[in-house]
This record gives sequence, structure tokens and C-alpha cells, in this order.
Amino acid sequence: MALFFSRISKLSVRKNNARFFSSLPQSPCLVLTTKKLRESPEEGLIVHQKLFDPTTEKKVYSKEKKYPKELRGAPLLGASKGWVASFKEKDITVHLTDLYKPCVSSPRVISLPSLRSEYKPSSYATEVCLSSSDPVQDDYYVAAKFNDYHVSVCRPRRGSEWTHNRTGYTLLPASELMYSKRDKAFHFASFKGLYMGSLYLSNNDEIKYKEIRLRNLPKIPEAGWEMLDKCSLTNHLVESPSGELFFIKWYTQCLHEEDEDGDLEFIHSSTKRFMVFRQDGTSKDFCYTEDIGDLCIFLSGSEAFCVTASLSPGLKPNSIYYLGPRLGSYDLASGTNSPFKFDRFGKPSLVVPFWIHSTSSLSSS
Repeated sequence: MALFFSRISKLSVRKNNARFFSSLPQSPCLVLTTKKLRESPEEGLIVHQKLFDPTTEKKVYSKEKKYPKELRGAPLLGASKGWVASFKEKDITVHLTDLYKPCVSSPRVISLPSLRSEYKPSSYATEVCLSSSDPVQDDYYVAAKFNDYHVSVCRPRRGSEWTHNRTGYTLLPASELMYSKRDKAFHFASFKGLYMGSLYLSNNDEIKYKEIRLRNLPKIPEAGWEMLDKCSLTNHLVESPSGELFFIKWYTQCLHEEDEDGDLEFIHSSTKRFMVFRQDGTSKDFCYTEDIGDLCIFLSGSEAFCVTASLSPGLKPNSIYYLGPRLGSYDLASGTNSPFKFDRFGKPSLVVPFWIHSTSSLSSS
């Protein structure tokens, strides 16, 4: 992942189609670019960010904010509840920051316990997940997947070091992590979606596994299943605000163009389909559904999350908003996929390639 300073543009504030922060999004958003406004010994580096608001499908600017020196040159690892994790190579330390929440003007940085060299994050496998949306005030846990072999946990406000729990890599490598407020546990699906791994806060030194049993599969012609078998598949777990657990299958199709000699000229991927399964409260099986009601699910390369659509006017209920490959929304009832206009052939070049959950940002300063 590219470092921050390779993305900072020169001092220039041009008029364009982006609106300024008088109408900052309270819904989840994307950070497209970060602009340097000025820098001095007194103020430090002052920036603002260009954001994409999915409720209007337009771009806006954040407030001016001071860019924390601890984060300079640090690659990003993941995002959870609006907080973004970055990695400092010098001391092998992970930092959490609310820098990318739209309304934050004085970003905060939390340093987590240092890692040992053998657990140094690998950019392709890293995920970070928090048990609280307010790690400044709350006693909270952090779970992280620094590689495919372990799920690591620490409790920063209690001064704990990282505990590294093996995932049974050869059979059960972990997908994206998520925190269940209902279960007080970190969950993940195994690579092929056959099992769900759980790390409970009451017993955070052992991963428990359960088979993921799917019921009421969609009625798709055999040719349709054959087409899906040729797609790439990722599996995701997410919890609704009311505590419902969903299991999601995300199918992406590789597309290509050939030149006149038949050589591949261009390759890109496109979302083909989502399948959503709701967990039954009694049997704990997951049942296929095309109706999640007044909910929107947000998927990217970090913790998936779910919001109530009516609380963010402009969001489409019963939809999935996705980032990578490509960027757009998917209506579950109709199966309609709608890539956003500015994304032509794959996800755009982003400073932060994760959806930022900004619900709690208005209370930050």
C-alpha cells in the first residue's frame, strides 16, 4: 500500500466540484485524497481531505486538521469503527487514529503495544478490529490479523501485551475480522466460508470454531452456478445495530480485453453478485435472504459494518456498498449492481482504501 506522502499534493486549493465542510457526511464515507494546505514550525503540517459521500455520490472537503507526526510515512493496515490503524516500521508499533473522520479537526493517536519482529504485519493479510468506537474513553480490546497464522489480541488500557492465537492456518486461515457486541467476541469466517472462528473476550487465548450451515439457498439455474464457480469469492461476517448476524458471499468476475493478435491488453474485475444469509436465532444456521430491511452493509478491505439507512438520508436501504474490486452499490432485492460514476475500471486510487464509519465523528473535536 502506498505511503501517505506519495499521495499528498502540492499546496494548491483549486475550485472544483467538491463542496466544503458545511455539509460534511454523517454517513460512512471514503477518503479520496489528502491535500497539504500549509506547514510551519508552529502549526505543523495542516491538511484537509477530499471525501466521497455515498448519500449524494458527490465529493466534499473535510475540515482543516493537523496531520500527526507519528503517522508520517506509515502504511495503513485497516479500519474499524472510524479508527484507522497504521504501522511504524522503526519500533514495530501499530497506531490508531481518528484522523480520517470528516469532522475531526484535532486528530488523536493511540499507540498500541510494540510487536515482536516475527509478528511484523504483512500488507496483504493485515486486519484490525476494535471492540469499542471510543478507545480514548473505554476499556477496549483490539484484535488483529497480522498474518494468516494468528489472530492477535491486546487490551491497551490494561497495559497488556499482544497475545497471538494460532488459527489452524493450513485448514482455517481467517478472513476479515469483525466484533460482535451481542456475543462479546471477535468473529471471522474461514477462507472458504466453511467455519466461523470466534475469540471470546472472556477467553481470549483460544479460538473456537463452528460449522457455517447455509439454508434456503437461492434458486439459480445450473449455468448460473457454473458461472459463479468461475468467480473469485470472499466471505464476510457483519452484525446489524440490533445484533443480527449476517454471512455474506461476494462474487467477483475477472474481465479482460484482447488486442487484434489475441493477447491480453487489459484485465479488471467486476462485482457479479452478493449472497446474504441471516443467522437464525434458534438453530444458529444461516438462511438466505434478499431482504435485510432498513439496513445497509459496507464492505471493503477492513472490518465490515452495518448501518440503519433511514438515519442517513440518501443511503439506499436493503443494499450493500462495496469497495474493491470497483466501487458501487448493490440492491439485494433486484440484484442490480450500480458502480459509482467516477470509478471506471477498478477501485480508484485512494489514500484510505476503506469505508470510514463516521457516525461518532460529530462528537469528536
